[in-house]
Amino acid sequence: MKSRQCLIVDDSESSVILLQEYLSRLPFFMPPQVCGTVADAMILLQQQYFDLIFLDINLPDHIGLDLLRSFPKPLPVIVTSAHTEYAVDSFDLNVKDYLLKPFTFNRFTRALNRALGVQVTPNSLAEENFIFLKVGHSMQRFDYNTIDYIQAFGTYCKVYVAQKVIVVNEIISQLENLLPRQRFLRIHKSYLINLSKINSYTYRHAVIGVAKIPLGAAYRERFEDFLSLFDKKTAL
Repeated sequence: MKSRQCLIVDDSESSVILLQEYLSRLPFFMPPQVCGTVADAMILLQQQYFDLIFLDINLPDHIGLDLLRSFPKPLPVIVTSAHTEYAVDSFDLNVKDYLLKPFTFNRFTRALNRALGVQVTPNSLAEENFIFLKVGHSMQRFDYNTIDYIQAFGTYCKVYVAQKVIVVNEIISQLENLLPRQRFLRIHKSYLINLSKINSYTYRHAVIGVAKIPLGAAYRERFEDFLSLFDKKTAL
């Protein structure tokens, strides 16, 4: 997983500091480059590639949207502005999101998720076929097809992978939101399972390998609905 490089185009010191601080909380983001004018941004964009651009509207030399109109390549841009009146024009120019200042960290991460096509939190980054999760002080990759099931463990979770147990720095409700719902299902308040790893099941539990995972009453109907979908796909 490569680190992502961002460019901040903003002449407000407080706005730049906030964006830098938000990015520092997340995995796989290099310290962003910063410039305060459209002219400086044009020079940087001609010299290197950026995975994402945070663009203010009111800049000293031009309106920020002039950058989008003048640069020949499509730019992955999140507009950051204290003004709502530029939102329609921004989306007409295919920006990924429009953040109205001041914005919270949660709103910021939603914009990142939309712009980059990932799910990112301070302890994880989820892509199409794998997820990076924080284990202690490092980030570890988990391919979805290797995960058997996940068990809540207080403010952490135990991830069961090929008869190994790895404790990750994430709560189960957050993992439920991050993992692809067509592959992983919550079947108990303390368990999240990989549907493709089920060997058998009864009214009270699902079996994965030698483990019997309890099936909570509140989750039973949804579990059975998912399994019926699998049966229909098999029949087809």
